[in-house]
Parts: sequence; structure tokens; C-alpha cells
Amino acid sequence: MKVFLTGATGYVGSAVAERLKGRGYEVLGLARNDESQAKLNEKKIEAVLGDLNDFDVLRNAAQASDAVIHTAFSHNFEDYNDAVRLDREVIKTFGEALSQTNKPLIVTSSSAVLGDTRSNEADEDYPFGENSPRKFRGEAERDVLQLSSKGIRSIVLRLPLFVYGRSGSSFVPFVINQARAVGTANYVESGEQKVSAVHINDVADLYFLALDTSTAKGLYNVAAESVSMKEMNEAVGRLLDVKARSISAEKAKEQFGKMFDFLSINNQLDATKAKANLRWSPGSYHSILDDIENGSYRKLIV
Repeated sequence: MKVFLTGATGYVGSAVAERLKGRGYEVLGLARNDESQAKLNEKKIEAVLGDLNDFDVLRNAAQASDAVIHTAFSHNFEDYNDAVRLDREVIKTFGEALSQTNKPLIVTSSSAVLGDTRSNEADEDYPFGENSPRKFRGEAERDVLQLSSKGIRSIVLRLPLFVYGRSGSSFVPFVINQARAVGTANYVESGEQKVSAVHINDVADLYFLALDTSTAKGLYNVAAESVSMKEMNEAVGRLLDVKARSISAEKAKEQFGKMFDFLSINNQLDATKAKANLRWSPGSYHSILDDIENGSYRKLIV
């Protein structure tokens, strides 16, 4: 089975590619430059030269494949809505290419669309946060789900803010580097805001299961545990041998900049559906707190 994978050299995409290759799948990876192409070739992944704006390239690669997995996203913090508009055009292109084929299309989303979930663990029916600056990405989720009416096995995997492991992710290194820069591991006010987390290897497992399970369709939340921002910063403090401390929201906005929106809210997911329907069993790796203090993130301080 041949799978076309966007974001194949990224944090999530590279783990997915590794898992698919290990299961005997042939992987075509989108490569936006020579450096990306070289990385894919090194892993024996066929490179498809182009980027997310090259709709003809995307269409042709999708039509030549048995499935499409879309993990790439333009993380343009200067114009997030523009990044989402591009994502929706990419999804539309894949929809045109795969129409009436019953081929799988697996698209990545983020729990950021929900905003602050307060004390709730949000399931797949939980409403988008009206005050969330990231809720527009929810329209991309809807675009994917509507493709099921066009003869496509469409799936959305909604990842938590904190995907971790292999010393990577968007947020954990940021929190560590902030603490190292200012000499304390700072959290916002009480730090009791709780966020979901999942190890990157468990994420890769779920992409494989969503692809391999013929009945898989629709939206699935992805999460294995929840921790508070205070607990996370305390683990960072132990890693760096600095104190964890509370700072005001005003000071946090100044320190964290555009990352403040992610580091100051409750954002928890209920992944019961993925566990029940896809027989996904996360949790075979370090917890996020242990991985920060004793695991892969120790590489960042060497």
C-alpha cells in the first residue's frame, strides 16, 4: 500500500513515516527543498518535490497513492487565519483527487480549536471555544468530515497541545528554553491549568491504526494523560535545577509572547473513542513529567 504523507520530515510526520515503513507501507513524502529531499532519501522514502501551495503536485501524488496522511501545517503565528485558509485549500485539493475512491484521507488538527475547556475533558462533540483565537481551524476539521459524503474515508486526528518525546515538540522545548533564559520555570498564576499530553510514539501508533482499520472514520481525539502547568514547570525546574514559580498573567504575556495563549488555559481531551473504536492503547512510554525530568529532554541541557 502506497501512502502520500505531507509533513514527512516534521516532528509528527517523521514519526508516522517511520511507523508506516516499519509496517511495510510504501511512503511518498512531500519535500519542499533539497534538504528535505535528502532527509527522506536517507530514510528510503520517495520524495515528492513541492510544498503546500503546489496544488497540482498534491493532487497528482494523492491520485497515485492508496491513502493520504496530512500532518503538515503552516505555523504562521503572524497570520494564523491565512495558514488555516491554506490548509483548507489543501484539504479541498485532496478531496477532489480522492473523490469516489473510498481511499483514506487522514488529516491532523489541534485541540487549540477548543480554547479553554475549563474543568472538562472535551470529547469529540465538545463545542469550539468562542474566544479561542484558533477556532477557525475547526472549519478545516468540518471540511474533512464532509468529504465522507464524496466517497472518501475521511478521518481527523485532533492532537493535544503537548505532543512530547524524542526531545522534540512545539511546546516542551519552549518551556525549557524559557526557564533556562530567565533562571526560573514560570507558570501563569496558580498554575492549576490542566493540559492533555501524549507521547509521539503513541501518536504514530494511532495514525497507523486509523489507516489500517477499515471502519475508522470521523473525528478522534488524541490524548493519554493530563498534567497541570505547575507540575510541568516543576519538572522543568528539576531538570534545570532552578525554581518553579508563579508569575502574573501580565508578566506571562510579556515573557511568553504569542505562546501565552497556549500556556495559560485548561485544554484537556477525552480520547475514549479512539481507544474503544481503534483499540488504541497509549501509555507504553514515559509520562510527560518523567520524560522532561529523566528522559529524552535531558538532551537539551547537555
